[in-house]
Amino acid sequence: MNLPVRPSRPSSLSAALKQLDECWEMMESLRSLQQEHEQLKQAFAEQQQRLEEVVSQLNSSSRNSSKPPSSDTPEQKAKRPRQRQPSPRQKGGQPGHPRHERALLPEQEVDQIRRYYPQAQCPCGGAVVMEQQPRYRHQLWDIIPPRWQVTEHQFYHGSCQHCGQSCFSPWPDWVPSGQMGAGLISWIGLLSGQYHLSIRKIQSLLQEMCQSTFSTGAISKAQGQLAEWMEAPYQQVAEHVRQQPVAHADETRHSHKHSRHAYWMWVLVSGPFCLFLTQFSRGKQAAATLLGTFSGYLVTDHYAAYNDYPRDRHQLCWAHLLRQFLKISERRGQAGAIGKRLLLLGHAVIRTHHRFAQEPDKTTGYHRRMQRLRRSFQATLEQGRQLHPVNAFRTRNQCIHLLKDEDLCWTFLKDSRIPLTNNLAESALRPYVIWRKLCFATQSLQGLRFRPMILTVTTTARQLGMSSLAVLRDISEQGLARKSITFRFPLEQRIA
Repeated sequence: MNLPVRPSRPSSLSAALKQLDECWEMMESLRSLQQEHEQLKQAFAEQQQRLEEVVSQLNSSSRNSSKPPSSDTPEQKAKRPRQRQPSPRQKGGQPGHPRHERALLPEQEVDQIRRYYPQAQCPCGGAVVMEQQPRYRHQLWDIIPPRWQVTEHQFYHGSCQHCGQSCFSPWPDWVPSGQMGAGLISWIGLLSGQYHLSIRKIQSLLQEMCQSTFSTGAISKAQGQLAEWMEAPYQQVAEHVRQQPVAHADETRHSHKHSRHAYWMWVLVSGPFCLFLTQFSRGKQAAATLLGTFSGYLVTDHYAAYNDYPRDRHQLCWAHLLRQFLKISERRGQAGAIGKRLLLLGHAVIRTHHRFAQEPDKTTGYHRRMQRLRRSFQATLEQGRQLHPVNAFRTRNQCIHLLKDEDLCWTFLKDSRIPLTNNLAESALRPYVIWRKLCFATQSLQGLRFRPMILTVTTTARQLGMSSLAVLRDISEQGLARKSITFRFPLEQRIA
């Protein structure tokens, strides 16, 4: 818009009025230009904010967000920091390293022994005296082709010679009505829950190993039976985890075929005991169902579903906080400076905590150092809260959110048993995430019940050092015999 030329000094009243009109038009033009400037400024700020959001999404990876490492692009994988520098030595065993080899089994545990003797006569013509014990023993391990063990139960009936009534043989309680024995049912549960095979892959594996097939419906029915029998040990793990002083919670998406909305797999971990639970929601009610009667210290990420848990017993995961600080530090301007400061303080907290774990007797110095870090942490968040809402909108909101829950970051100072991270729950969920990628979604309510139960039993058994197959076989034998399940996990494993 072209501005009017400044008028010259008026020579009469009419000229003065004309000049006044021109000045008024010029003021209106300036006011219009000012409004257009404000609109352009606001539009520019909105576009800049959108650009920052797009750049933030493009730069999001497993390093600075909760995205899984498998979702990283090749460029993002190349930027991952190395855990350690590559060694200049060659791969494999180094010269002079201690020898590691499989110990020989005693002769009474060997299935077959073949003995080899030298010639009875030496080439010089003398007789050779044999030693009583072999000079060298070599054992060969192999797998024999598996085969089915089929047990046939024959039932007879007869007729009474007096009245002609038919008499049938009774069906013993310990004879199952189905075609699968305890060993086969336990293997089906192990292949799905621990080795993440789908029903069709289990069917193919059984055909490859034993040259016989079972239908997918029969395998699914076996999983349903196993889910019913695992109810008692599942409830035992649930009660035990909810009675512990410290527990970790996390959740991930679960796919179900006949539902428009996603289900969620939740986990509550305490030591070696892992409780899995499938729910249709990711909200606060689902979190309350998972926790149940738990009243100890809870370690989680910064997800809002856990906000109803008492704040004085709630610890936020510092690994998630560090990823959030790293993402802030990659932004431009003052927001990036705030993120770098928060990231530096977060690493200092981790180092101080690790040093205290190595020297637990220096309690006074540890708490004094943590209090200084906490004051610096609060001051940095206050600086972030006062950033301009247009230029650093996301960083400002994140700092406000962290200031609101700042006390949840330091609950670990109340009890030395509280860890800084939620890695225990994330590690427990990782096998299920792999299973979810390898298999199809659950097709029925039976699948929604089977998956959390088999994961609870196999994961807990493996972390207790027990054989998952032996545990499932014990449960299956009791279930097929129509007995009440009396299997119990050893509860001596407590949090140190």
